[in-house]
Amino acid sequence: MRFTFVAFMAIIGSALAADKAPALIGVGFPCKADGSSGNCASGFCLQLAHENQGVCK
Repeated sequence: MRFTFVAFMAIIGSALAADKAPALIGVGFPCKADGSSGNCASGFCLQLAHENQGVCK
């Protein structure tokens, strides 16, 4: 009984977590090319190799 409840809650939790849309960053705002700080609305983050953050273009 307890295992069924825990399994049910895990399934519900993963379903709710999957519905979240990724964060979109506007043009001109700082971003990271790997997408760890969100994704640019335009889809392009200009980050040079020696910089720790770039700019959404």
